[in-house]
Amino acid sequence: MAPHSKFVLAASVLVAFAVNAADEVVVNLDVRHSVNGVSEFDRSRFMLVHAGLNENDWDSNQMRQSFLEEYDVYLGRNNGALPWFLSQTTEHASKSGWIDHISLESQGDRVKSNYSTSTAAHALEGRVANHMIGGQMNMYPNGQQNGDGFALGSYEAFADYIDGFLSYFYGEGGVTGEPKPAMVEVVNEPFVKANQYSTTKQNIAELHNVVADKVKVSHPDVMVGGYTAAHPAFEAADFALWENNWKMFIDVAGEKMDFFSTHLYDYLAPEDHFDPTKTQYRSGSNVEAILDMIEHYSMLTLGEVKPFAISEFGSFEPIEGNEPWSPETNWSDVRSFSSILMQLMERPDRMLQAMPFVVLKAEWGRSQQTGHPYGPRLLRQRFEDPNDSGNEWVYSELILFYELWKNVNGIRIDTTSEDQDVQVDAYVDGKKLYLILNNLELEAKPVDLRFVSKVLNPVVSVHSKETYAEDGVPKLRAIEYSNYPTSLTVEANATMIIEYEFAEDLVIDESSEESKHYATSYLKPIVADQRIDFEINGVTIPEHGEAVLRIGMGRAHGRSLSPILLVNGEAVPVPSDWRGYDQSTRSSFFGVIEISVPKALLQENNTISLEYPDSSGHVSSVCMQVWAFSSAVRDTEISAMQTFDYEYDGDRELFEVRTFGEIGKEYTVIESTNLSDWAVAGESKPGEWRWVEFEVDGSENKFLKLIESDREQPE
Repeated sequence: MAPHSKFVLAASVLVAFAVNAADEVVVNLDVRHSVNGVSEFDRSRFMLVHAGLNENDWDSNQMRQSFLEEYDVYLGRNNGALPWFLSQTTEHASKSGWIDHISLESQGDRVKSNYSTSTAAHALEGRVANHMIGGQMNMYPNGQQNGDGFALGSYEAFADYIDGFLSYFYGEGGVTGEPKPAMVEVVNEPFVKANQYSTTKQNIAELHNVVADKVKVSHPDVMVGGYTAAHPAFEAADFALWENNWKMFIDVAGEKMDFFSTHLYDYLAPEDHFDPTKTQYRSGSNVEAILDMIEHYSMLTLGEVKPFAISEFGSFEPIEGNEPWSPETNWSDVRSFSSILMQLMERPDRMLQAMPFVVLKAEWGRSQQTGHPYGPRLLRQRFEDPNDSGNEWVYSELILFYELWKNVNGIRIDTTSEDQDVQVDAYVDGKKLYLILNNLELEAKPVDLRFVSKVLNPVVSVHSKETYAEDGVPKLRAIEYSNYPTSLTVEANATMIIEYEFAEDLVIDESSEESKHYATSYLKPIVADQRIDFEINGVTIPEHGEAVLRIGMGRAHGRSLSPILLVNGEAVPVPSDWRGYDQSTRSSFFGVIEISVPKALLQENNTISLEYPDSSGHVSSVCMQVWAFSSAVRDTEISAMQTFDYEYDGDRELFEVRTFGEIGKEYTVIESTNLSDWAVAGESKPGEWRWVEFEVDGSENKFLKLIESDREQPE
């Protein structure tokens, strides 16, 4: 007999087999998953680097082109140009505290002239589709002088400078100048620096209004947003930080903002910073609570949910500049990039930009005290590796993130995961399927895969990539499968992307349309044994579909996270688990609990009642996700792909096929593809292994279809 190999099986009933206690991931190949009509994976919004097209940190034109095109990456943000050129600008001769527009225009002309000859950059202009520029607090008009010895004198002068910069430094591409950015962040992380610059958070919010008013007159095509929050710990001081920061900003400036921007970081511990058990993770339920609360208050106050620009996310390292580079310093970023990115990808309708904080050489950030480099750099010098030497610039281990994600594209399809700690997403691009699995746990997670489709479509090839840590060092493991895997293990904090190629284009003829509905109130205090009511109105109940209630809460550790829940008067169980970890390394819990709600309980106007057994903390947000299916897609018991062993006897041209059925069912071969003179040579028993012999034409590329037998089950 020849060695065992594999077949691909399509079956019109569910065929499942678990070899260990694993969580199941289901992929519905036929079902497009849209959020308010958006279902495409837009790499220009999600696959970004924190760099500009023509900045000096690129090691060479060739390196820039190679990185952007080979890894299919887009340019996200430049926060250095605005402060730099302000420092070189002279004051208006007769208007104290205002820039001299002739001086600024002259600088802009030089920049555009240099760009006009940079044909290598012209070829990459498609990479700046969602590019952003932003200001810094060293531009703030509080009397601080620029390099020419003058200070911007007012918010209006500040806005005038940004407006002039957009007018003079950009063209329409090619010889006319670099294309204008799509977005302006007024100031980077200003609230944490308000005292340092002798101002207030409300003053900074007012500055945002002045800039928005000015820019939208001359540049209506450029979006203006903020406030670019550094540390959105809304729950701090029993939500006083929320009240004083984000709530105030939305109240003062929200109406004039085109988008809201914030930064999301997992925080390494100051000591033992490479110990993952001591990290303060935002990834998981905390990210959900932050974004849900901003969305909810935006809807209540402005009547709409403003889009997001997450202009930095990753892992915050308190050791930056205090220690030399090492591969270990890159692992926390590689880990956090994928974990947080998958959460942001769940909001494709309102995510203008989701940018992992990866800068280029960042020599501007090298510590003057220690000489050590800035942290999350795409490029490092060879000598920084103890096992290497030389001054040449090479990729740091952060390149593994881009290597992992470089092929992902296409239409988002429906997926489910039994365990919220196994984040899952999937995209179809013609014959290709990209299945993405992210493990939020600190231990490896076994996963069973089940694919569902109405169409028999053989798999031609399967390979995977996985980023994981080995002794704290980031690694990328690539596997070419000789057969289709039904079970696999995702390493601790790892991300795996499995690429499948099918024989034919995948047909997506069903749909799942996701919508989100917010309660008419938010941020209510929790008092023991007292009911808290929320109303979620205007819900369209789908004929086929499902719903998830999202409850954001901030509570001290040790307090209950499992309230009694009534949906329209009916009890609904609250799970004891949520995305990510228990937040024990944070000062308190702030997260979202996601609760499946039976569709039969939904009404157009819904009353949500919560009752906790203990006091303290707040319910921060309450909203309902509803998925409307085009048909009963959850009831489609069709396995799109399943493997079973065979042995091929070349002399007899027979396959002996070892397969398995679902307990209580029996399966019989009734249809074949590329088979001749086939016949069942054995009987089966429910739920047990069986041997079935098929006579075939000698090819090893055969595909069989099984359906449930009409025969009575054997005794």
